[in-house]
Amino acid sequence: MFRMLTDEESRLIDRLLEEEFQGRDAILRQIENSRVKDWDDHNGSLEFDVGPSPPALTKSRIPVEGEFEDYDGVKTHVLLHVVDGRIRDLELYKDDSSKIIKMPKPAEVRLFRPECP
Repeated sequence: MFRMLTDEESRLIDRLLEEEFQGRDAILRQIENSRVKDWDDHNGSLEFDVGPSPPALTKSRIPVEGEFEDYDGVKTHVLLHVVDGRIRDLELYKDDSSKIIKMPKPAEVRLFRPECP
């Protein structure tokens, strides 16, 4: 079932969108009209259902990424996926594939833009 974003999810996405990149403004509008559902009970990854909104013309499928250290010190990644101009997923995973113990405060997430092919 699709649902609205939680406050914690919204704060994490807002943090990712602090980074400037091509298509960012369209993604912001898409988020206003979207709903999500969990697709990874292990780490909190989300699938988006985007309502009517302009396409996000990003340079790559993953226009922005964040990382943080989980409570156990393992590096954890947060990736925003955009496919065919639409937000598709918010993917979270740890380098050792274990379950995320504690979600970060937004300020703890380091942002960067992956290299475009």
